[in-house]
Amino acid sequence: MNSDRSIRPLPLKTEHLKLETLTPSGILGIGVCTLDILTVVESFPGGENVEEAQRSVMMGGGPVATALAAAATLGSRTSMLDRLGTDCWRSQQILRELEAAGVDTTRIARQAGAEASLASVLVRRSDGARAVRFVRSTAAALRPEELDGDHLLEHRFVHCNGRHPAACLTAAALCRSSEGATRLSFDGGAGRYRPELLPVLAAADIAIVAHDFATHATGEPQPERAAAELATLCPHAELIGITCGANGSWLYPRDGDAFHQPAYPVAEVIDTTGCGDVYHGAFLHALDHGANYREAARTASAAGALNATALGGRGALPTREALAAFRENC
Repeated sequence: MNSDRSIRPLPLKTEHLKLETLTPSGILGIGVCTLDILTVVESFPGGENVEEAQRSVMMGGGPVATALAAAATLGSRTSMLDRLGTDCWRSQQILRELEAAGVDTTRIARQAGAEASLASVLVRRSDGARAVRFVRSTAAALRPEELDGDHLLEHRFVHCNGRHPAACLTAAALCRSSEGATRLSFDGGAGRYRPELLPVLAAADIAIVAHDFATHATGEPQPERAAAELATLCPHAELIGITCGANGSWLYPRDGDAFHQPAYPVAEVIDTTGCGDVYHGAFLHALDHGANYREAARTASAAGALNATALGGRGALPTREALAAFRENC
């Protein structure tokens, strides 16, 4: 990766799009890449104290970037959009790991002097629960005019979680112009609800959010009632989903019957970091390869479960072979 690459605009080109000739495939992600420091502890701090940790690892993270890494590991074509630093060691590590997973990073813009986001993740040894503290990236948000419409519409899905919001809304408009050929996928993560995300959520074709996000967005703690409210908030959505960790996920297709996908059991949960992100990546991968919603949910649930068996959001990204073997033995 050339660390001297400067910021270059990616012009928005809509007037020359030839939608009838496109055969979209793969997943384009718009989000913020992070570098995570994950540490296994016996307990979360309740005050000022000192405790010896069990072990620690460092790896790339970020909800959208991890979803793309999961999808790429399963065999999907993926491309990431973000802005990182030119000479920041965190940025270099993030890029190396994404490229190793098979994610196209050539469209990630670079900004001199910018620092990539760094997250400290404490993982409780007894149950894999997490406590996260993070430092925001100092890079500027992506601007709408930096999106390349032709490149975006080469993908079947655009996946986002509301970071770079103006760019996300422009991407949503481009998806709408494709008349269903390219669809916007929204990830509403636990602990990440903010009212300013609602315009991006409203533009989604596929909205799968954590139970915590759904409750805060709608005021409804029950998944079925929350989904009904989300359907109002997401007038274009063909599918609404609510993930509930070990309790599985509930999926509500606009033109089909609602269904529950149980969580797959694993012998030992090491870390739940990134499991929802991997769920999203595997779900879109399955759809991209012709699966229906029920099959995609099974694939996503299994991938998320496998990822909980190792430390880190990308600690156990499954290959197609590993995923097939796991599902066969469950």
